[in-house]
Amino acid sequence: MKKFLLSILAFAMMFTLSAQDAQSKIVVACVGDSITYSHGASKRNETTYPAVLQKLLGEGWEVINFGHNARTALDEGREWNGQQGMGYRKSPNFKKSLECKPNVVIFMLGSNDSKKINWEGNEETFKKNYAALVDEYLALDTKPIVVIGVSPYVQKDRWEINEATVGGKIAPWQREFAKERGLPVVDVYELLKANSADSYCDGIHPNDKGYALIAEAFAKKLSELKK
Repeated sequence: MKKFLLSILAFAMMFTLSAQDAQSKIVVACVGDSITYSHGASKRNETTYPAVLQKLLGEGWEVINFGHNARTALDEGREWNGQQGMGYRKSPNFKKSLECKPNVVIFMLGSNDSKKINWEGNEETFKKNYAALVDEYLALDTKPIVVIGVSPYVQKDRWEINEATVGGKIAPWQREFAKERGLPVVDVYELLKANSADSYCDGIHPNDKGYALIAEAFAKKLSELKK
């Protein structure tokens, strides 16, 4: 029965994109942290994965970058130095991402949740807050497809973002969450891990090649859903 329900959901997703394409542009909201927004703001409009994704998808799509630096899925997330208010829900981009009437939401949060100040004692709260954010997008009137981006591999621990938690705890749970909810998933973690030698600028954030790989993976997934 569960497999049958997931098949129905997958069919509904494909139908939604196909129907939208016949009417107007398909709006893609890219939700995330600095890996989405760009570590260097000067590059934001050129080399981030949303910018590259827009080029790959073409005129029938509108890809909007709603990334915000240092943000967490944890509502009460903090920066490594103790600064509060880092939950994505508290970002002005959260409201904007809801109001843009997306047909697709690419959801990639979790890296900053791995910081000791956020993770210790908050694992279950992280999971609840993460799921609640996804549910809020799924409940929109536009009935968007939510694509789960598994948090990227950490090539080098920095700013308390660490591979032990991302690779050992967060990424495995995200894969299971997507499977249980019947949501499409792009395993950015495994993608960048396999190409880690030349896909990072600082061990956390992708370089141009890394962003291109991410964009290509999401473009492939969206193309599959649209067929």
